[in-house]
Amino acid sequence: MKLSKEKAEQLAGKLWYRNVGNTVVAVAQDAETKEVLMVAYMNREAFVKTLTTGLMHYWSLSRGKLWMKGETSGNIQEVVEAYIDCDGDAVLFLVKQHGYACHEGFKSCFHNRVKVKS
Repeated sequence: MKLSKEKAEQLAGKLWYRNVGNTVVAVAQDAETKEVLMVAYMNREAFVKTLTTGLMHYWSLSRGKLWMKGETSGNIQEVVEAYIDCDGDAVLFLVKQHGYACHEGFKSCFHNRVKVKS
């Protein structure tokens, strides 16, 4: 999925960048299995870059910079579909994951199960 810069900028203007560092929450979900792979942040630049390249880009709060998922590991995420939530402060991307989503080598960042006693 790739959009023109004009269309991507138009959509970016509809978002409410109310989180830390003027970001929105970005959820990456496997397009086939619907498994949630990771959650990160996007600023306007990351959102536009994602929509225009078709590859997931995020804003690193700790490093204070834009990064493309897989730029060093090769574990890229190709955008299949994108959704904006009703408040405009979160976005959901259905992606085709190449390799692992988690930097610890797991398919999903959500591999730490919380065990709750009944």
